[in-house]
Amino acid sequence: MRFRRLLIPFLLFAPLARPATTLVLQFHNNSRFPDLNWVGESIGETLRVELSGAGEIVLGRDSRAEGLRRLGLRPDADFTKATLIKLGQSLDVDYVCYGTFDVQLPPGDTQLRNSSVQIAARFLDLRKLHDGAQMAEAGKLSELSRLEEHMAWQSVQYVAPTANLPVEQFLNPKKFVRLDAEESYMRGLLSSRGEQQEKWFTQATIIDPHFAGPAFELGKINLQKKAYRPALDWFAKVPVNDARYSSARFHMGLAAYGAKDFVGASNYFREVAKTTPLNEVYNNLGAAESELNQPAALDDLRRAVEGDANDTTYRFNLGVALLQRNSFDEAAKNLQFVADHEEGETEAQTFLAKAQQHQSSPSNAKPVAQFRLKPNFDETAFRQLKAMLQPKGS
Repeated sequence: MRFRRLLIPFLLFAPLARPATTLVLQFHNNSRFPDLNWVGESIGETLRVELSGAGEIVLGRDSRAEGLRRLGLRPDADFTKATLIKLGQSLDVDYVCYGTFDVQLPPGDTQLRNSSVQIAARFLDLRKLHDGAQMAEAGKLSELSRLEEHMAWQSVQYVAPTANLPVEQFLNPKKFVRLDAEESYMRGLLSSRGEQQEKWFTQATIIDPHFAGPAFELGKINLQKKAYRPALDWFAKVPVNDARYSSARFHMGLAAYGAKDFVGASNYFREVAKTTPLNEVYNNLGAAESELNQPAALDDLRRAVEGDANDTTYRFNLGVALLQRNSFDEAAKNLQFVADHEEGETEAQTFLAKAQQHQSSPSNAKPVAQFRLKPNFDETAFRQLKAMLQPKGS
């Protein structure tokens, strides 16, 4: 997997150790009810979120989808071991988690919620090319959330045996989700249409107002629609102990910035920078601080550039902030880089001319241009690099 350069100065001198990365697949439906395919996605999603919440490195749904697309595979297929190995190696992971589920109705009953479910999970260890742990759960389909959480605990015990996380942390009744809310959420994730997705996610939150998953997705949908205030409200529903919390706070920074609440934006980005100091976080933090004419803006924008000096967004923002402070020569250097590397770029050329002509800005002047934010937050890449620099057991 390709890593982006991050702001860790001692990287070049640190002994690197390859961290373990896990790919969790949708579980295959072995039942005679094809309409229950969402159950397989629910099992896989719960394991992915809980492994990530335990601090493990787990590929997101987008990375999984890209790997399946490259190999022409359906996400709900029952893969051979050879295919699993090929898929895992193509995504450069160490473990592949996969499995099946079956659903049985009681004799004479037609209500699926009264049925029983049997779940079988398996791990494939690609580092040693042999089978890993196997685990199973069985119970009522209406108790699916509890069964998934117990299986998640078993999975963490296998992938991270030194974590010693208590089973009570996973089996807290507050974590359990109603079956109909889980179904709505999964159907939203599996839907390809925006309006239909929003309908499913909204229905899930109506059924279970404390369900963080659909609230997070509704936040992203509203942010994409530039409905910034509703986006902030949805993201705020993601609790601090949820694996999506840092991403939610990052996106709250984007929403607050879009709503011109630069104080709020800087606070959200600063919070994320404390735990996940990615280049994009410092870039966005510096942009919000620049809007407030805060002295810390230049330091944070420089951190982003030091992390990746070839990124034209970082160089543009630093150049604009320097021009705002009448640091003409350094501003010109950064803006010249953008003009040279972005074909047809006119905005950078305009500000480059101002820097070259030493056109000064009044003290406490408003920003001379709209800063450019980075919309993506790749916490997985940060965890991988952090694990390399600080191996487990060290």
